[in-house]
Amino acid sequence: MIRILSDENVHADIVSGLQQEGFDLVTAAGAGLAGRKDIDILDYSEKQNLLLISGDKDFGGLIEFGRLWGRGRVLLLRYQIINVRKIVEDVAVTLRGESELLSQPGSFVIVLSESGYRVRRPNP
Repeated sequence: MIRILSDENVHADIVSGLQQEGFDLVTAAGAGLAGRKDIDILDYSEKQNLLLISGDKDFGGLIEFGRLWGRGRVLLLRYQIINVRKIVEDVAVTLRGESELLSQPGSFVIVLSESGYRVRRPNP
């Protein structure tokens, strides 16, 4: 199963919900990354082969459209309304449904919201 690193802005109840779902998840604080820059967290997730989950819109913009495009394996949470149970369920369903993508090498961004999800990969 995929190993996950949650950014500091991911709600603690979402983290514990994903852990209860059986996901191997470490928090940024648990990895000694509390207060570190976004790039440091991304670097760590790449070196440790972790899927980074973040809800940080600024960081998400850099990953999805900016200077960090093509880096890491990232799941961006783009929910307008925070419903912890729904987010946990959506993340679990998405990750289980994308097991083939998650098992392959390479960078990608999964953007997850109330309306579903989309996957973006850099062009080869």
